[in-house]
Amino acid sequence: MDADELFRRYAAGERDFCLAELSNTDLSGANLSQVDFSGANLKKATFSRAILSRATLAAANMELTDLCEADLRRADLSGAEMIGAYLIAANLSLADLIGTNLRGANLSLSDLIGADLIGAELSRANLSLADLRGADMSGANLCEANLSSTHLYEADLREANLLKANLQKALYNEQTKFPEWFEPASAGALLIAPQVCLAGIDLSKANLPGVNLREANLSGTNLSQADLVWADLRGANLTGANLHGANLSQTNLRGANLKGAIMPDGSIHD
Repeated sequence: MDADELFRRYAAGERDFCLAELSNTDLSGANLSQVDFSGANLKKATFSRAILSRATLAAANMELTDLCEADLRRADLSGAEMIGAYLIAANLSLADLIGTNLRGANLSLSDLIGADLIGAELSRANLSLADLRGADMSGANLCEANLSSTHLYEADLREANLLKANLQKALYNEQTKFPEWFEPASAGALLIAPQVCLAGIDLSKANLPGVNLREANLSGTNLSQADLVWADLRGANLTGANLHGANLSQTNLRGANLKGAIMPDGSIHD
């Protein structure tokens, strides 16, 4: 099957393309929402910027497949072979990735909010800057994975293999669940919670809307271009902090110490 035949049949209302042979096919930008590619061979196919929301890709071969910026919201990718796949900036929110093989895949900047990654194979995967809020990664293999600067609020990593994983500047909160033996702070992860000490830390461009950092020590912290919309910074120590270009819309700064801080407009607070 080639791309033209697929598009023609899809336009006619067909959705069942189980076991289809589409390896190396260019389907970039295609709208294939709710398509069924179960067990299909999609190895090295190109789906960049394609719409695959609610698609079924269970047990599909997607090794080295290009899915950069693809819309995979609520897609079923359970058991798929996605070794070395390219998923940069892909939207995988609420996707089913149970038991999916993503070894060595590039998921940097991807949206994995609420995704189900139970038992997924993610060894040596690149998840840097990915949004994993509320994701279930219990039992996943994250050995040597790059989780730097990820958002792990409310994520479940119980029984996950985090051996040699990179969690530098990964953000987590008190609801994040780690394996009992794992110490996130020792791995370089940063706890976002009231009264924490983040003095001098580089949090530039951090995505922190609605966070509770009440009475936190943020003296000298670099928060330039950070998103702090609706954040609670009451009573926080922000002396000498860099807030240049930060979004402080609806941020609660009541009682915060801003002496010497660089404000969003570049001025120095007296």
